[in-house]
Amino acid sequence: MNKKLSLFILIVVSSLWLAACSSTPERTISDSSRQSTQSRYEATSDKGENIALMAQSMLGKRYRYGGSTPKQGFDCSGLVYFTHTQVGDYVPRTSRDQLYASREVRIEELQPGDLLFYRINGKPSHVGIYIGNKQFVHAPSSGKTVSVTTMDNPYFKPRLIRAGRLYKE
Repeated sequence: MNKKLSLFILIVVSSLWLAACSSTPERTISDSSRQSTQSRYEATSDKGENIALMAQSMLGKRYRYGGSTPKQGFDCSGLVYFTHTQVGDYVPRTSRDQLYASREVRIEELQPGDLLFYRINGKPSHVGIYIGNKQFVHAPSSGKTVSVTTMDNPYFKPRLIRAGRLYKE
């Protein structure tokens, strides 16, 4: 079996397993969005794109400090950890370690699956997964759910440290 087909099968099986084991998300994706995502997913074997799509499939999952599974919920670095392990890459667990382990990416060269690192309360402590069009998926904070935010958000924009890439191509 070729490498692209193997990766595709791994992602499909993982997605089905997650759907069967997880609770119903608080926020649902519309049928048209789901069809668009499925079409993009089927059309690519790009690891970064698959990370971005996996992150989007977690929209509505609850925030939980220290969480790194759909059933537990996610904190920001737990979402990064989970999405990367789903495509076969094992990465550090904390946002700070993810920042230091990542290869720097220029903002102009961002691709889906890249990471955006933010300084909150004076230290590197938040990370999101870039999905394209200046948007990223992240687990924002206690009491909230995994959601999409724009890079132009007035809270996040001035706190951006840098972009990076963890996945192995």
